[in-house]
Amino acid sequence: MYENLIHQVNNPQIKKLMQENQELNRPNNPQVHLSASMVVFKEEKMIFIEHPIQKELLLPAGHVEPNEEAAQTALRELKEETGFSAEHPKLIDVNLINIPENSKDKAHIHIDFRYQAQLINTPQTNAELPVFFLSKEEAPAEFRKYFP
Repeated sequence: MYENLIHQVNNPQIKKLMQENQELNRPNNPQVHLSASMVVFKEEKMIFIEHPIQKELLLPAGHVEPNEEAAQTALRELKEETGFSAEHPKLIDVNLINIPENSKDKAHIHIDFRYQAQLINTPQTNAELPVFFLSKEEAPAEFRKYFP
C-alpha cells in the first residue's frame, strides 16, 4: 500500500515496520501511524509550532490521511497550523518518533516523513497554533541539523 514511500526509506528498521503494517493511519492502526512534518524557513529562521498536547516546540506536522500523499500532508499541516504556505516539498529525512500516551491516544510510534519546502511569499492566514521563528541556536537540538 505504501510502496511509493517505502522505496524512499533507507533505514531498514523503518522499511520493515512499513512492510509489516498494511494500514498506517490512526483509525486503522493504533500502534503505528504515518505522519509528515515540514521544515521551512522565513529568512534565516525555522518555523516551529507549540504542540497543543505536549507543550513543546516542534515542526508543523500531522497524520497522513487516507488517500493523501505524505508531501501533501506536510504542506497542509504547515498551512493549517502556521497560516503559511509553501511549495516544492523535498523529502529530507524519515524518522521514528515515540509518541507518549495522551488524552487522545495510547502510546504509539510515528513514521515521520520530513520535508523541506520554499515559503510562498503570501500573507500569513489564521494559524491554529502558536508560531515561533527560531535561529539555529534557539531551535531544539534535534532540529539544528536542518539549518544550512
